[in-house]
Amino acid sequence: MGEWKKVKIVDLASRITSGGTPLTKHLEYYGGNIPWLNTKEIKNCRIFETEKYITELGLNNSSAKLIDLNSVIVAMYGATAGKIAINKIPLTTNQACCNITIDDKKADYNFIYYLLLSSFARLDSLTSGAAQQNLNVGLISNLEILVPELKEQKVIAEVLSSLDDKIDLLHRQNKTLEEMAQTLFRQWFIEEAKDEWEECKLGDVLEIKYGKDHKKLNDGNIPLYGSGGIMRYVDSFLYDQESILIPRKGTLTNLFYLNEPFWTVDTLFWSKVNTEKVSGKFLFFFLKTMDLSNLNVGSAVPSLTTKVLNEIKFLLPSLDEQKQFNEYADSAWEKMAKNKEQIKTLENMRDTLLPKLMSGEVRVKYD
Repeated sequence: MGEWKKVKIVDLASRITSGGTPLTKHLEYYGGNIPWLNTKEIKNCRIFETEKYITELGLNNSSAKLIDLNSVIVAMYGATAGKIAINKIPLTTNQACCNITIDDKKADYNFIYYLLLSSFARLDSLTSGAAQQNLNVGLISNLEILVPELKEQKVIAEVLSSLDDKIDLLHRQNKTLEEMAQTLFRQWFIEEAKDEWEECKLGDVLEIKYGKDHKKLNDGNIPLYGSGGIMRYVDSFLYDQESILIPRKGTLTNLFYLNEPFWTVDTLFWSKVNTEKVSGKFLFFFLKTMDLSNLNVGSAVPSLTTKVLNEIKFLLPSLDEQKQFNEYADSAWEKMAKNKEQIKTLENMRDTLLPKLMSGEVRVKYD
């Protein structure tokens, strides 16, 4: 096996560029079929879809650029500064993304993705700015890294990407299971709703509370949720019974159903369910049928309030009717829970291997 060589990122790339944002005042620039990636979606992950899409008109009238499939994308500033993604679809990005298309004759794109993933501390140390931490295209382009020859890069990347392939498959299975339950809920309780069901407000059956700061919590095994999902694991919990997490700020459509101990930050509401009247799963799937972004009361940042949520009206079926649905939903949730446990195991395995493989401490044999 050969020696690892020091090179700059720019030496391995066929193209490095930032992106751009079409002017939001032009509605005709948005709602097309061109994926547009915001840095908040970069979470050390693969990108299969984006939250927003732009039109050809938006692309042609902005500094947004089409980025090749399997480029390595680094968030340059904002809350996700220094985090990495790899796009599994052609897309465009905002200006806070550094998009690196790897020359496949010089390096393996998966290897570079994992190498930068393992270099977060270095990238984080390069950030500058008081109110907002910033990287830039120049800093990233000139970042020096150690790489083995191309054959060894590919073998190393295959080990790690095989784990991520399994993780992605399990995530897709969970998404499909939830979508199937959502379809059944909509049919039973929306399309076939009965006139005799009681009309309720959300505040009649759900006590909505604010999340809390987590900075002083120690590491542990209790999931801590942010608006994008689990942020870390801590040693304390806010609540340990059935609950629905509802966005308070930011993206208003990310809902979570939980029936285990958890902590949540203050960009999410958490809730206590009145189980004498309603099941948490019923309320979760009911809220999923709504577009909560239509209830936005914020200006610069999309926001919800307890007052707005408490006034949401719905028809409440009997507990027996809810139970029939829950029997189906419970089996789906049980399968999803097993998948989540397997995901956690695979992620731990990947995260343990990553620094060892990327530093050359552990070498992989190849022909």
